[in-house]
Amino acid sequence: MLPLPNDPRDVAEADFPRDGTPADRLRFLLNYAVLAPSLLNSQPWRFVVEADAARLYADRRRQLRVLDPEGRALTVSCGAALFHLRVAARHFGYAPAVEVLPAPEEPDLLATVALSGPHAPGEADRRLFRAIALRHTNRLPFAATPVPPEDTAALVAAARAEGVRLAVLDTDDARAAVAALVEEGIRVEGADPAVVEEIGRWLRPEGDPRRDGVPDAAQAAWDRRTTVRTPAAYLAAHTRALLEASPAIFVLATDADAPAAWLAAGQALAHVLLVAADRGLFASYANQPVEVARLRPALTALAGGGFPQVVFRVGYPERREGTPRRPVADVLEMPGAT
Repeated sequence: MLPLPNDPRDVAEADFPRDGTPADRLRFLLNYAVLAPSLLNSQPWRFVVEADAARLYADRRRQLRVLDPEGRALTVSCGAALFHLRVAARHFGYAPAVEVLPAPEEPDLLATVALSGPHAPGEADRRLFRAIALRHTNRLPFAATPVPPEDTAALVAAARAEGVRLAVLDTDDARAAVAALVEEGIRVEGADPAVVEEIGRWLRPEGDPRRDGVPDAAQAAWDRRTTVRTPAAYLAAHTRALLEASPAIFVLATDADAPAAWLAAGQALAHVLLVAADRGLFASYANQPVEVARLRPALTALAGGGFPQVVFRVGYPERREGTPRRPVADVLEMPGAT
């Protein structure tokens, strides 16, 4: 077996084990899967590679039990990792065969992926793959430049390709309405000591060796940090202003509200974000109206129905940033390997 890099971003395409076993190839491709976005960069996935298939499991040890008691956000995050794995497989010339929720008796087994046959990657495949290295969350203000209509249409089409609807909220009234919901959601969560404590466990001070969570350096000046507990009212007001000034706000909505729909939402989110990154656009999340149950009906109305799963703003960054990732060795199991 080829050694895995300590940082998945250090992997080189030239090292792809084309002459290796299917397990070797899948193991290599996981370096791209683990670059997917996740709630507070919790990276709540676990992979088991055996023979010619990779199994994707929810890692419940990394579930935010207070903020995400049902595991909705965890499953969305795993869906994003699944899409990254699909993109990487196609880029390296393999058609991924994906089975979602294959074993009802194993609810934490979210998907299996096998490299079923050859695939001739096209330009769209190459652009999505290149965007994996470009994509990151931007927690800072965006430039005032509007999102071009053709780019908005491309993002909507990306979500639709995964069976999910992307609602576009780019008018002043719509942005203000969402911003007000987010502000209220931050105040509600900020008044809950259990939520505040849970979020605090995923913040990382400068020099922290852990390769998960959100480093202080990636936060904006008004965000929560390890050494500063920003008052909820202050954070809420700043976030509201940030959303109102953003070029566009999007809501991913599904027709159902169950694990299969959450997985689809995660794949749609990853598809949208990679198309956005390919076009120089980046995103930041504002999921409080999804997390706070009593705010969801108002968000549903703004989104035009369905079940809202993810709220995020999109624009052109004024500064580029990113968060660290754990090495594949931390999330991979290969029974019987030596």
